Amino acid sequence: MSIPREEQKVETFHNVVIGIGDIGGIGSLDAHKIEPATPPTVVSPAIPTRLKYEKPNCAVCNEVGDGLHFGAEACRACTAFFRRSVALNKKYECRAGGNCEVASNIRCICRSCRFDKCINVGMNPECVQNRRDTLDSGKDEPMAKSPRLSDIIMKPIAQFNSPQMSQLSTPSTSLLDFSVFKDPSTSNFSAFSPASLPGLSSSPSLETMPLLERMRINYEKMENARSVIHRREGENIFQQKVPRPINFRQATECTTKEVSLVADWVEWCFDDFGSLPVNQKTILFQNFFIYFCMLERAFMTVKSGKDGICVMASKDYIDYNNLEGFFEGCGSGTSGTPADIAKLCRLIRPSFDLQKRSLINLMRIENVDNYEFFALCVMLFWDFGLEGQSDACNEVGRRVKHRVTREMTFYLRNVKKHEEPLYRMASVVSILPSLQRAVRRFQEDIEMASIFNIYALPANFYNIVNGKFT
Repeated sequence: MSIPREEQKVETFHNVVIGIGDIGGIGSLDAHKIEPATPPTVVSPAIPTRLKYEKPNCAVCNEVGDGLHFGAEACRACTAFFRRSVALNKKYECRAGGNCEVASNIRCICRSCRFDKCINVGMNPECVQNRRDTLDSGKDEPMAKSPRLSDIIMKPIAQFNSPQMSQLSTPSTSLLDFSVFKDPSTSNFSAFSPASLPGLSSSPSLETMPLLERMRINYEKMENARSVIHRREGENIFQQKVPRPINFRQATECTTKEVSLVADWVEWCFDDFGSLPVNQKTILFQNFFIYFCMLERAFMTVKSGKDGICVMASKDYIDYNNLEGFFEGCGSGTSGTPADIAKLCRLIRPSFDLQKRSLINLMRIENVDNYEFFALCVMLFWDFGLEGQSDACNEVGRRVKHRVTREMTFYLRNVKKHEEPLYRMASVVSILPSLQRAVRRFQEDIEMASIFNIYALPANFYNIVNGKFT
C-alpha cells in the first residue's frame, strides 16, 4: 500500500533527527483528543459596559468584537458562523469570483467569501470541534478522529508500550513542576502554575489562544516522555525525582536524547511545519535546537528558585560552584589530571558566567511565565533568512509569528491585565540577544575543544551544538 506524499515528508524529516540519539521521541505517546473549551464570559459589575468597547472590532466583518476566537478577533456572529462551517464541513461557492465585500450589514450575502476571510485573518479550523453532541440524539456520538503524528512519524518504542505509560497521559502535576527543588527548611518556593499567577481573570483555552495553549498541552506530553527517557537505572518513574549534579558526559547524553523529543514537540505544535518540504524542516530545526536547549535551561533554572546551578531537561543540574566535579573524567587521551581539570575549568568558566550573567539573571528579572516562554520558542523556531531557507518558508514563519503576537496581546491584556502589553512583549523579546550571545560563546567553546582535543566529545555532539547534524 502506497504512503501518502505528506506522510512521507513527515517520516523523512523524523528520520533526519531520529538517528542522532539512541531513543525515540514523544510521538509514541497516546494523544487524547484535544477539544476547545470556551471559558465563561466574566464582566465586572463595577464596569458593565466599558470592557465591551475596549475590545477590537471583528477582523472579519468589522462589527463590535467579542474577543479572540479560534486565533483571531471576531464577533459572536462570525465566531458561530466559522464554528458551524467547520464542524459541519460546509462547502461554499462564490458567484462573483471570490471578490465579495464582507461587512457587518452584508456579511450573510456570500458565505464563501465570509469563510475565506475568516481563514485569511487567522481563524484556525483545527480549534473547532469536529462534531458537537447532537441535542436530539439521546446519546453521545463519537468524535471524528484526526490522524495523530505518532501514527505517521515513527513506531512506538518498547518502553512506551508498557501499561504504566497510560498513567502518565494525564499529569498529576502542573506544567514545569519544580517542587522537587524545594527545601522546606530554607525555601518557600512552590511549583509554578499559570492558575496561581496574580491578576488572572480566567484560564486561557484552545479557543482564545489556540497556538500557545496547544504548545503548553504538548509540552506537558514531552515532560511525561522525559520522565521515562531520562530516568536513571533502577529509578521508579512514579516516585518524585530527586535532582542531582551531573558531569559533562551525562550532560551531553541528556542533550543528545533531547533531539528526538524536541523534534516531536515541534511537529505536534505547528501544523504549518508539516506542510513544508523536508529540507526546509531540517533547516529550521537545526537552527532552533541548541537555542531552545539554552533558553529552556535558563527558564527552568529560574523557576527552580536555586542559584549557582543550571537545570537540564532531565531535571538534574550542572553545579556552577563545582566545575571540577563537572569535568572530572571527561579528559581526552591521557589528560584528566587535577592540573588538566583546573586548566579546563579556567577555560570554560567564562562561558558559564556569561550564561548566568546575561541570560539567567535577565530571565529572573523579567520573571518570564510559561506562555511567554512558548512565545519566545515561536520567535526562535520560525527564524527568518536562514541559509537555504525558501521564500515560502519565510512567509509561513512570518504568519505564525503574527499569530502568536496576537495571542500574546490577548493574554497580556485580558488574562494578566498588563496596562502596557506591548511594553511587556518588548521586555520579553529583549531576552533573545542575550540568548544569542550565550549560545555563540558555548559554540566557540565546543569548537575549541574539538580543534585542540581538550576534552572528549561524544559522537554527534559537536554537530548538534553547531546545527550541522544530518
